Amino acid sequence: MARPQVENSVRSLSRLHKAGSTARVLDLLRVWENAQHDNEPIEKPIFTHPILNKSFVIKHRLRRNETDIFEDGRATATKVLLPLDLSNLDAGGRYIFVGQPNYIDILSDATGIDISARQSDLKVMRALDSLPSFDPFLLREWLAKFGVFPDPRYFELSLSSVAQMEAFVFVEISQLVSMSLSGHTQNESITRLVKKLLSSNYDRDLDPLREVLRLSDEEFREGMFCWKGFLYYKWSAKTIEQDIPPLIQDIRSRQPERGIDAEGKAQLEASRRRIGRGMVETYNRLVETILNYDNAYKQMTSAQNPLAFKRFLLASPKQFLLLGETMGQLQHVLQFWRYRTRSSGTSPIAADEYIDILRDFEDSMSTKIN
Repeated sequence: MARPQVENSVRSLSRLHKAGSTARVLDLLRVWENAQHDNEPIEKPIFTHPILNKSFVIKHRLRRNETDIFEDGRATATKVLLPLDLSNLDAGGRYIFVGQPNYIDILSDATGIDISARQSDLKVMRALDSLPSFDPFLLREWLAKFGVFPDPRYFELSLSSVAQMEAFVFVEISQLVSMSLSGHTQNESITRLVKKLLSSNYDRDLDPLREVLRLSDEEFREGMFCWKGFLYYKWSAKTIEQDIPPLIQDIRSRQPERGIDAEGKAQLEASRRRIGRGMVETYNRLVETILNYDNAYKQMTSAQNPLAFKRFLLASPKQFLLLGETMGQLQHVLQFWRYRTRSSGTSPIAADEYIDILRDFEDSMSTKIN
């Protein structure tokens, strides 16, 4: 039987664990540890298998030597990484890619349990694999779409972030809510509908909005999920826009430890320039996708043409995944660089690690999604 591969990357599991969950890393071990520390067991774990509930699930940019694992030409895969020793994460871990040939057999070998008999866990893995990133809000919504409702501690969106997003969505959809309420724009009415839109429980209070959009119940649920995805990414893009310039400057100004010759320095500088250009181009693709949403929304609210927005919502799943993948590329670079430089302060990064980080960032920016 095939064996899971061993992870021995420059970014050890202990570093990954210290960084916590991000848009690309779901740190289930941290959730389990926090529950143990607080003496509040998790009654609704994300997996039924206890070993899987102490794993890392990672949106992994396939390296050049990994692309032949899949036949569909994908650029990103979902990696399930099982620590070898929970008390010493630097020992590394065993990993498989969801969907790789014989991955269920490989995972069964790694855990010692027949995973094929745990259909609920396979459903969760497939759901995670089909999600473009692990933003907490979207993760919660996506799992709910698959009928999975795990403990809220898996979704670490801070209360301040929730409040900020609610405020953003309030402004964003107030004109539409006014249409659905026949011109009544009381703040409390809009606030109530905003909270319902941001929840996973759609009730008949949202029927006026569904009727404005002329959607069936099933179309409305699917459309609301994608719409919330667009709103979430549009809100997140505002922060990313202001974070990109200082990050590019920091990458270009920070030097590695000594030991790189003149030719190596020139290659590093060229790599940093490519990363900077790649981030700007990726952000521009993000903005272009958001503009498609804005135009459709404007058609509905300003031109009183709800059918335009209905067509957009029904066609939005592909655009939603594009948006999520693009956002994930940027968040990967921003979050990991912020974590890595915070852990080292002003100290130079080892030359081989620095090169590896830049190579990873270049790979993140290299693939356009059609």
